[in-house]
Amino acid sequence: MHQGREFREPSGLLPAPRGSRDGWHGTATEAARPDRHAPRRRSTLARMTESTNLTPTSDELRETMRRLAEVESLEFPILSIYLDVRPEATGESPGRRAAFTVLRDRLNEIEEAYGPRGDDYASFALDRERIVAFTEQELDPGTTGLAIFACSGLDLWQVVTAGVPFRVSVGVGPRAELFQLARLVDEHETVVIAHIDAGGARIWVERHGQIAESESPGTGLEGSGRARKGGWSQARYQRRADNQVDALVAETAATIERVVESEDARRLVLAGEETVVARLEEAVPQPIRQRVGEIGRAGRASDAEIDELVAPVVERLEAQEGVALVEEALGLAKAGGLGVAGPGRTRRLLEMGAVDTLVLLGLPGGGPESQDQQDARDLQDQLPGDERRSGVDVELRNELVRLAALTSAAVQVIDEHDGLSQAGGAAALLRYRPD
Repeated sequence: MHQGREFREPSGLLPAPRGSRDGWHGTATEAARPDRHAPRRRSTLARMTESTNLTPTSDELRETMRRLAEVESLEFPILSIYLDVRPEATGESPGRRAAFTVLRDRLNEIEEAYGPRGDDYASFALDRERIVAFTEQELDPGTTGLAIFACSGLDLWQVVTAGVPFRVSVGVGPRAELFQLARLVDEHETVVIAHIDAGGARIWVERHGQIAESESPGTGLEGSGRARKGGWSQARYQRRADNQVDALVAETAATIERVVESEDARRLVLAGEETVVARLEEAVPQPIRQRVGEIGRAGRASDAEIDELVAPVVERLEAQEGVALVEEALGLAKAGGLGVAGPGRTRRLLEMGAVDTLVLLGLPGGGPESQDQQDARDLQDQLPGDERRSGVDVELRNELVRLAALTSAAVQVIDEHDGLSQAGGAAALLRYRPD
């Protein structure tokens, strides 16, 4: 299956002992945000007293992508597997995970493609055995999405578990397929959520589809006792109430600053009583404003409602950011500035290390639940001829993302944009324009 004997060891990485789940190829636990058409999974709230214990940050996942991008081999096959492992809720086999059927069938197809069976087949056979054992024995039942990168011949084993589904894809080749991980990073920037009213404030952190409560800034107004209406007593109470709210706002703003920095957050949403939220927004420190960009606003919510209340706010902010980046890149490309459009030109500049932010169209088709568990690698073949020719196929998406990971370029994925589609599905903002 794989010709030649070229193998490039990932620089600066020491393979972990065979059979280990840790080391460079250990387990990374992440939670993916679904395609925008997929139903949002209700998060479980966890009470945390200091820093949250959520999945790794986007920066940590970018580092995982970089290390995976460095692995390349024509000697041993590298498996890249993305699965939607939600059990079926209805039908003839409730509880069955249909993606495992796709996985088994695809692994059978890969096995049948081998001719003479040498070291490359031995590596694949060991990977297959380990993948099956993991899905049958080690997979957390609460997992919704699962990604595995495996190559026994290189001692490569990287697992990414998810709280929401990946698009099903089972690939094999000389390099890891990273597009879906890039989308995970793009669509799951850490969000700090502060809910405040005159009675108190609470703060949550949402990352990769999971949400946990962080440290509490404290309480607001205390009971007023039997204060008389009007007169000096009422005036003193009002001054005291205003002072307490001012103190609560100041304490909450300081807590937000600590949490945003400790959790490496890139978004901030303020919810609760409108007048108090407005005062809190004014109190957010300028460095935090610069870090998170536009601050989202939402209304009151209970614990159970906070995730659903904030979700559309975050989605709107992400969509606005994506459109702005696309239009900036296309505009600069047209003006001959620090922008480029088109897959070919974008790839050449990625290879030169000139790209700051890569912008790609998302995969065609609907969300995971509407795809009947088919391999996402086959989606391009199902499109009309004109659309198939004009878009970036799955292989090219993965290669562009790999080059971006190697050169520390950010990746932005946008589902729909006419201008980007007309440009071939790929564009970029540049660090510099080569002569």
